[in-house]
Amino acid sequence: MLFPSRFRFPPAVRLLLTSGLLLASGLLLASCSSPSSTTLPADSATETAPPSPPAFPFGGKVDSLNGLAGHTFGEPVSAFPKMRPIPPQPGELTQAYAYEGTTGWFGKHQAQVRTQLYYFLDGKFCRFLALGDAAVLRPQVTYLFGRGQAEGQYRLFWEGSRARAAYTEKAQGFGFEGRLDVLSKPLEAALAAQQQARLQAENAQ
Repeated sequence: MLFPSRFRFPPAVRLLLTSGLLLASGLLLASCSSPSSTTLPADSATETAPPSPPAFPFGGKVDSLNGLAGHTFGEPVSAFPKMRPIPPQPGELTQAYAYEGTTGWFGKHQAQVRTQLYYFLDGKFCRFLALGDAAVLRPQVTYLFGRGQAEGQYRLFWEGSRARAAYTEKAQGFGFEGRLDVLSKPLEAALAAQQQARLQAENAQ
């Protein structure tokens, strides 16, 4: 019973009061159960985390080439024509070859980049070394690998997941000599493992 018996309202008034109370109760329950209009959805309230920086920000091109233009790390010696073997140093596990061809950028710039050595581990191409006129070599290096990570004015690095490269310059005569090293990281690790195994074998004797 919504009203005590001692209150006697006309039927029309009683109906109006009853409807009003029921309406107010419904609004109160709705306000308690509905989420606040000022509450943000869970997705909106959560800030989007900024993307993590790439693991190798300067390694895209050095990984893409995975060697040099025209030759990929891991290729056999037979894929490299016009190569002259260099006598290895005692204990050296890699075999170096000097390139004497005239094709490609390095072949056409033998006069400016006089030293061009290709290194092979177990017959697989694993490293490239070039020494020459920095004014000629540096533009080609940045063309191949991009701007690189600078360390001072005369050092650039490119670190990838499969390969790495380093370029340095030093004063030579009236100019600068540039040096480019490009390495295969898997074959570099294999070389380190062979060197460690040899050292352990020698120490065990």
